[in-house]
Amino acid sequence: MSTARAAERRAFLPRTRRDLEERGWDALDVVLVTGDGYVDHPSFGAAVIGRVLEAAGWRVGILDVPEEPGAWERLPAPRLFVGVTAGTIDSMVTNYTAARHKRQRDVYRPGGRVGRPNRATIAYTAGARHAFPGVPVVVGGLEAGPRRLAHYDYWSDSWRRSILVDAKADLLVWGMGERAALEIARRLDAGESLRGLRGTCEVVREEDLPADARRVPSYEALVADGDLAADLFHAVREENSPSSRALAQAHGARWVLQHPPLAPASQAEVDSFYDLPYQRAAHPDHQAAGGVPALETVRWSVNTHRGCMADCSFCSITFHQGRSIQSRSEASILREVRDLVGHADFRGTITDVGGPTANMYGLGCKRLEAGEACLDRDCLTPDVCPALRIDKESEGYRRLLAQVRDNAGVKHAFVSSGIRYDMLRDKRGALLPLHRDLVEHHTSGRMKLAPEHAAPAALRAMNKPGFEVYEDYERDYKQDCAELGRDQHLVNYFIVGHPGTDLASAIELFEQLLARNYSPEQVQEFLPLPMTRACVQYTTGHDPLTGDALHVPRGEHERRLQKALVRWKAPESKKLVEEALTAAGREDLLGKWRHALGRGGKARGKGGTTYSAPLDDLDAQG
Repeated sequence: MSTARAAERRAFLPRTRRDLEERGWDALDVVLVTGDGYVDHPSFGAAVIGRVLEAAGWRVGILDVPEEPGAWERLPAPRLFVGVTAGTIDSMVTNYTAARHKRQRDVYRPGGRVGRPNRATIAYTAGARHAFPGVPVVVGGLEAGPRRLAHYDYWSDSWRRSILVDAKADLLVWGMGERAALEIARRLDAGESLRGLRGTCEVVREEDLPADARRVPSYEALVADGDLAADLFHAVREENSPSSRALAQAHGARWVLQHPPLAPASQAEVDSFYDLPYQRAAHPDHQAAGGVPALETVRWSVNTHRGCMADCSFCSITFHQGRSIQSRSEASILREVRDLVGHADFRGTITDVGGPTANMYGLGCKRLEAGEACLDRDCLTPDVCPALRIDKESEGYRRLLAQVRDNAGVKHAFVSSGIRYDMLRDKRGALLPLHRDLVEHHTSGRMKLAPEHAAPAALRAMNKPGFEVYEDYERDYKQDCAELGRDQHLVNYFIVGHPGTDLASAIELFEQLLARNYSPEQVQEFLPLPMTRACVQYTTGHDPLTGDALHVPRGEHERRLQKALVRWKAPESKKLVEEALTAAGREDLLGKWRHALGRGGKARGKGGTTYSAPLDDLDAQG
């Protein structure tokens, strides 16, 4: 191997025994198993956990794509523990569409090749047990975390046990795992027990439960009565702060014990997770396959914060990253920008400066920052909570963006994360100065918004603002674009099949789209993700917070009708649109629809609106 090639490999965490030899190592402390191809970038969880452990002095290896021949022999057994994750996305969402059709591509694996097992966390834990007998196995990530307790499984249309029980792992880490991983390594190195670790779940006997633990419906009770899902949801929602009680759920004679979460990470801690030597590239071993496709959309992006206070019914971000916004410092972000500029492959365009919702950078309130549950009201709906420091902190994000774009070597600094449009106004209702900057400097032709629907009942079930809030913003956006001479558009995401959406509400959305002569090429189909409010709505037919009865589109044909009404220009939608409008007694819309089809083309003008959706429903997990 050439000296340059060896140096390139050493820049990554070791993936093979050969990599260990190049570093002069004869052993590892931790092996991290992931179904993804190894990409050393802060958008990939295994890389972040690995780099954080490495920075603390531990020797870490990455065992990626475990289905490859000989994969489990690539690295020696670690001294402390094996960390297992299905990958960046839940394996079932990665493998199947919402219509349960098998996907033909897996963008998180080398060359986009499929092959990840279903419920990969369980499969990989079994592999780790076989390959590294006697070594503790810890599971985590976006597949394990939302399944830490008994949960409804959309793919089998049944209740499943906690994934900790099914995987037979020693411990489950839920939420963002950096600090938990560090504490696990420290305890195991010191010969200490892993019992009682915040942000984790363990399996215990009933006599070992804390006296104040809150007992929730058992797995067996949920199988017998699915309506108990509402009780479980309330318990998870109410005991989701550092001051909360532990949750205890029986699985036969065993109990899954969920310990309270850690306090929100400090800014210094969040900075430390990102101020690490990420290569922003796939491991050299994956070059022959063409790399890992998912990297390309985020390679030149900068993550500014974690957490989301929106609490959308269908999204699992608040149960994983938390409602409290944990922002990086300007200094840390600007250091990363300078690193990007110095990268040999960087061409001057930062594709995104944002987070789960871009304009939540720096936002918060005293209650959330103190780690309180804050269940009195929602942060953003039906209107923005006055306790949020939106006016002040939006100026902080505006200042940050200005510093990023003024950096030598940066030609463009776009914000391609979603924007929460109801947070772009001050308390008097006027657009914040941040908006003008976004339109003028940080939009690469399209600004991403997520109105999700137009019907009031559907939006209430989704916990989204009314469509009139979107319409007001749409008008002001067009005006700003016209004044600035910008030919830019809105990319709007919509969901079909969500609880609370019947045929009448689907037609309400159709009318709004028809009036704008827009029809997206793709649309997101609803998935009831574990632990979400929408999952309870789907399984019980009621909203767990309001008690309202909701229509739940369950049959594939009903979902196809809703999808066709959104994609009304698609040739394959024609018969379905006619069927839907006729069945609803809305023949009055047939003529308008046929006239719009006859016009053809796309009505585009400065500050226009383009109705689109995520590339597929992989975004369902946030």
